[in-house]
Amino acid sequence: MASIDFLPKRINDAPVVFRGMTLREVCIMAVMGFVGGMLPGIVLAFVFGMPAMAPTVAVAVMALALVVGGTVMRRLRRGRPPSLLYRQILYRFAVYGINLGGETLITRSSPYRLGREPRSQGELR
Repeated sequence: MASIDFLPKRINDAPVVFRGMTLREVCIMAVMGFVGGMLPGIVLAFVFGMPAMAPTVAVAVMALALVVGGTVMRRLRRGRPPSLLYRQILYRFAVYGINLGGETLITRSSPYRLGREPRSQGELR
């Protein structure tokens, strides 16, 4: 029976698709850029009377979001675990009481002390 002597460390990681982003991140950046470009595109379409201006501006902003977003994501992720950014986003939502993904994150913190608490007078030994 043969066994695998070497198993690559990152075999289950999502592959990098574009500018250091995974497919999920590329989709998120593209959708955010497209939606963010639709509002100015609609305004410009009404101002100039050209209906094709809305999707044109939306696609241009989407391309800009992919280029800039790839640079930002690469800098944020450098030297950190792949899931750190997603955990930070989930934590920020959890602080405001929005639980995404069916997980309950710990958002309360308190100081950690070593040693025992002083005994009160009423406790038994």
